[in-house]
Amino acid sequence: MPLLKLAARLRQHDWMAAIIELVIVVVGILLALQVNNWNQDRLDRGHADSYYRRIHAELVADRQNIDATLAFWAKVSSYANAAMAYAESGQHSGESNWKAVLAYYQAGQLMPFEFEDTTFREMRDGGDLGLIVNEGLRKRLADYYRLSGTGPRASLPHHDPVYRMQIRGLTPWALQQYIWNKCFRQLVGVRQELIDCPAPISEEQAASILDTYRSSDTLLQNLRMWEATLRVSEIVIGTARADSDRLASEVEAARH
Repeated sequence: MPLLKLAARLRQHDWMAAIIELVIVVVGILLALQVNNWNQDRLDRGHADSYYRRIHAELVADRQNIDATLAFWAKVSSYANAAMAYAESGQHSGESNWKAVLAYYQAGQLMPFEFEDTTFREMRDGGDLGLIVNEGLRKRLADYYRLSGTGPRASLPHHDPVYRMQIRGLTPWALQQYIWNKCFRQLVGVRQELIDCPAPISEEQAASILDTYRSSDTLLQNLRMWEATLRVSEIVIGTARADSDRLASEVEAARH
């Protein structure tokens, strides 16, 4: 072994041979370290590529989920606007009393948005964020996923409006059951569909329910607040959609 040979040369005072043996030892150590570094770099590149692929897939999923969420929120907003118009004037534009009742109820529907952040959290918790060698990309991803954390900005995709609880407390239970059975459909996952359904009650009965809604001192106020919150949420999520598109392209480019 080189170290044993080196020791033997030193005992023999064979300095030239000792120097040669020392060089051999040092070169061997350096080569071993270099091979180890090459292997580690190869493993890191493999891990980074796996992370990049997973983050890219989750960003694409975010974009699709954002589109579905925005479409649902737009439908809820259209119901909210119809309900507010009736609440403020007592008139509906050519629609039936039943349509106004349905608008009030459907204006309280929710579909929270959840970011697909499993991979980023895994990297952060495992200390692997350094595998994203582009510092700018790493920061932009952190800013993007901050929306899935805590704080005022992160709370915007999640809703629990007072109006939702209030309108359900004012609507007869039998009518609510009908709406859930005939005017609503649960799709894959959290996705939902609001359906234009026929009236289960007479126009006189619907008018009586509308009178109950309009007699509330706070229902209209809470509906306005809910609609304002929904509008702000649409802006934030719309911005996140553009970010997900840009980041997906950047992550894909980082793989090559």
